[in-house]
Amino acid sequence: MAPSSTPDGDPRGTARAPDLSRAATGRRLLRDKRGVWSALPIEWPRASRADRKAVAAGDLDVEHLPGTAWRILYTIVALVRHPLQSFAHVHEPVSHGVVLGFLAAVRLPFWSALTIEVGVRALLSEGRKPIALLPVHDYLDPRLTEAVELWLLLMVPIGLALLYFLLGILSHVALALTGGAPRSIGATMRASGYALTPILLPIALVEVWLWHGPPSFLAFAVIAGILGIAYLFWLGCALAGTHKIPLSRAFLVALVPAGVPIVLLTARALLVLEELPGWEPSSPYFVP
Repeated sequence: MAPSSTPDGDPRGTARAPDLSRAATGRRLLRDKRGVWSALPIEWPRASRADRKAVAAGDLDVEHLPGTAWRILYTIVALVRHPLQSFAHVHEPVSHGVVLGFLAAVRLPFWSALTIEVGVRALLSEGRKPIALLPVHDYLDPRLTEAVELWLLLMVPIGLALLYFLLGILSHVALALTGGAPRSIGATMRASGYALTPILLPIALVEVWLWHGPPSFLAFAVIAGILGIAYLFWLGCALAGTHKIPLSRAFLVALVPAGVPIVLLTARALLVLEELPGWEPSSPYFVP
């Protein structure tokens, strides 16, 4: 989307400066043969209708930027391969809608499939069956546990947005308390949101596992620990790249927010885990 003039002579570049800045960064990175990223493809603007018509007419000065599927894929690749360099360029004001849309594209496909499956199973089920007693049933009625589990599943799209803003606020407050935040809270939210990407897909798969499992306590604990360490690493790199602070400080800041997704995942898992250290059911089944 190269700068050009409208028919009345007014430059489009003045009105579209933010988009053109992103486009310029994107085109430069597309030409970068070293693979060092300083912006994320999901944030690049799309070619306008006028640009597409110009290309069709043979105007080679107008460059096409890739489509949505390519942007999502290569944004994931960039975040995984270059966790520090991906945050070297932060365009402000931050478009939170773009970040949330990207997170939804990573998190919600498996959630959608699982929701449909749960709905179909509910329609095809014939009567109530005995419920195997779980550790959580010492505190919650089994029928209430089932209702809470279903409610948590249906709340995933809303919970994703709440998690995004909560992580951003926690990270920014921690930055302020450890020497100040050079960039805005919007930039911090962007960093904490994109840093979720490497663990969102595993979390979606664990969600499916919890509905079809349940897994053993040891297996879940190992997976939750790995995901927590992974988010701590990517969040630290994201904060360091965004705010231009030392990695040591960034990892210190990331300690508290990095635990939030894992705590939420563990709370969800406690509803379905069959075994917990030191717990023995008094009877095996509950008949509603």
